[in-house]
Amino acid sequence: MHPPRIILNDRCLRGPRTGVGHYVAQLLDHLPNEAPDLEIFPFYRNVLARNRGFSARPTHEKSLDRRPPWRLRRAALNLYNAGFRLAGRLKRCRLYHEPNHIPAPWAGPIVSTFHDLSVLRHPEWHPPDRVRWYDRDLRAGIGRTTHFITVSEFTKREMVDLLGLPAERITVIPLGVRAVFHPRPAEEVRSWLADRGWPTEYFLYAGTIEPRKNVAGLLAGYALLSTFMRRQTSLVLAGVTGWGRQTVNDWIAGHGLVGQVRILGYVDDETLARLYVGARALVWPTLYEGFGLPPLECMACGTPVITSQLASLPEVVGNAGLLVDPRNVRELADAMNRILDDPGLGERLRSEGLDRASRFTWQRCARAHADVYRRMLPNSIIGLQSRVGGASERDTRRLPRTIAPP
Repeated sequence: MHPPRIILNDRCLRGPRTGVGHYVAQLLDHLPNEAPDLEIFPFYRNVLARNRGFSARPTHEKSLDRRPPWRLRRAALNLYNAGFRLAGRLKRCRLYHEPNHIPAPWAGPIVSTFHDLSVLRHPEWHPPDRVRWYDRDLRAGIGRTTHFITVSEFTKREMVDLLGLPAERITVIPLGVRAVFHPRPAEEVRSWLADRGWPTEYFLYAGTIEPRKNVAGLLAGYALLSTFMRRQTSLVLAGVTGWGRQTVNDWIAGHGLVGQVRILGYVDDETLARLYVGARALVWPTLYEGFGLPPLECMACGTPVITSQLASLPEVVGNAGLLVDPRNVRELADAMNRILDDPGLGERLRSEGLDRASRFTWQRCARAHADVYRRMLPNSIIGLQSRVGGASERDTRRLPRTIAPP
């Protein structure tokens, strides 16, 4: 008997990897071993990218600021969704997993992953067309979803509070650490950095450069370090260009940090791993996060982490990092000074971070996803019970609007 086939919307793999892209890629890598009784059908990889030189690890940078017009992207999305549904019917897929919030129309059961609800909480942090998309399609997407996966207890609480969803329809599955992120010899990494003309003493920010990541607050906190400290320890920003990035150079100039801040742009996984190992600390003062892969990955490399005490970060980092109020730039500066002044603190955070990170694996994440798939498959008694009393029209009318309809 052929194993049940689940269609996975892997469209996010077509561009530079951010958090959702890494999530999907890791599921595709680990589900075959962790759930051999299921077959995963990744639509984009198997249909659209087969003859287009698909690469699992894109190494180019693609600006998220230079977005095509919304009407053009909407038409392309509708065409993509039509092809997705056709492929699902032809391949006789019995379940659809949407890994990025809003599922396309689908005739069968749907599992949707919600990573965060920042578009609802803070629409000002997102491009206006993305906000309109949520305002237009979120209700319908929730109404057609059978069961929800999210990556933290924080986001589950947000889904219950903001979306009015019953807690039993949401399964929390934390993310994991990719194999490339592990400790490496310090002298080897220092030599590697020097060969590229990059700083060998630095604080690191890694991630998409966009408003909610609070890069402006990071730069303001770094600017409070003494001139001597800044000359000795640079600040390195590594990440794909995101919405709102055009102001970063202005912030650097405005704080008098020209020559002390290095912007690397998008870097591949191997480069990022070495940057983690070589840093004095990762400084990641995000204002709102559904999970937060960079702090977890950095801890797995044996490097201290300074991050936000807000949202999901305390769940991920626990006591293995320095948690600060990201809105208080003096706290950020004090945390960076503590790392520079106290070698014992750095050693403690290194040891505790390695232990903490070891608890988060993609194998465990994949197994938990497979459990959800099995429960939601048609003909599953548990799945049938879970689907009874799904979101009704009355339920979805209670969802908040992000903005007024266009």
